[in-house]
Amino acid sequence: EMAGCLDFLKHVYSVFGFTYQLRLSTRPEKFLGDIEVWDKAEKDLAESLDAIGMPWKLNPGDGAFYGPKIDITLQDALKRQHQCATIQLDFQLPIRFNLNYIDEKGEKQHPVMIHRAILGSVE
Repeated sequence: EMAGCLDFLKHVYSVFGFTYQLRLSTRPEKFLGDIEVWDKAEKDLAESLDAIGMPWKLNPGDGAFYGPKIDITLQDALKRQHQCATIQLDFQLPIRFNLNYIDEKGEKQHPVMIHRAILGSVE
């Protein structure tokens, strides 16, 4: 799913000719959930970023309270940076709404929601 989100981002931004930077924002000081889940999610996001072959930076402690995220900043004509897009993992809403699915082992699991805003508030 993350590869699809990142491919879509790359496509949309290439249409507009945007140059952008990627940042992996990790667990903030105040967060919900288990550290082990956060660690795995951050590792998986880092691997997704590595797989697209673009440079990215770590942004420690700037994740959402409910999960890590990839922040995308654009550069304007004056070379200023503006956060426009974000792709966020959310572990908490599926738990709070009691959402689940049955995995290949027949066990009940909570899904992970992906919040994606490629064009920011335009979406």
